[in-house]
Amino acid sequence: MDKFDIIIMAGQSNAEGCGLGEVEKPYVPNARIMQLDVRKTVVHTPENLTVNFISEPILSIAEEIDNGNGKLGNLALSFAQKYIENGLLAEDRKLLIVRCGIGGTGFKKGHWGLRDVVYLHMLKMVDFALQTNEENRLVAFLWHQGEHDAFEKNDPQVFEKQLRDMICDVRVRYQTPNLPFIAGDFVADWKGKNIDDCTPIIEKIQSVATTIGNGAFVQTSGLLSNDQAIGNGDDIHFCRAALYELGARYFEEFRRLCKY
Repeated sequence: MDKFDIIIMAGQSNAEGCGLGEVEKPYVPNARIMQLDVRKTVVHTPENLTVNFISEPILSIAEEIDNGNGKLGNLALSFAQKYIENGLLAEDRKLLIVRCGIGGTGFKKGHWGLRDVVYLHMLKMVDFALQTNEENRLVAFLWHQGEHDAFEKNDPQVFEKQLRDMICDVRVRYQTPNLPFIAGDFVADWKGKNIDDCTPIIEKIQSVATTIGNGAFVQTSGLLSNDQAIGNGDDIHFCRAALYELGARYFEEFRRLCKY
């Protein structure tokens, strides 16, 4: 079985990858970049969101998904490309993205807490990834989330503790006290229209990311929403080109943390 450097990509829809539009250099699938995904059903109701996992994790070559409106960007893919381009992947290893982002999920309504179904399934997926080869290793925890908790008006102090507890739990469980944790700001287009709700949550994400130890917070200035790029009315999601750039920015913070 292949030996993997493993990246966790978790959070809500911008972590899942919803970016549309054209890019100058589209992502080309690479046999050295794999992904671990899972079949699931997601049911949205006015009261809540329910996620049901209906299969074991599926290992495949990483690629952008075509949802019928075009290919959807994913920041983990450009991060992975940079990881290889900068010589960080040994010749006898592959890179594995554990894709755990699910749109609409957060802490407020019980998705990412330590006893919540989405978080527990993320752990199941990481366990599966690590167990495929005893030489596999976690190299990064990439996170993009918070819009849910801003919209649901989660108490910022509560949110801060929930986020911090999650990161610490992952590091303790996998005996990786210095696992790099990288989070990012929201889409400026949407944040600017909801600034009063967004600011307290963003401040807590930045505080946790910069005080948790071996963590970083990525600014998103200049990155367009889907609406700004293609005029589809979707202002909460980064467009495809923006996700490519966001992944590159995450990588630069990763490289700084690891002193590569």
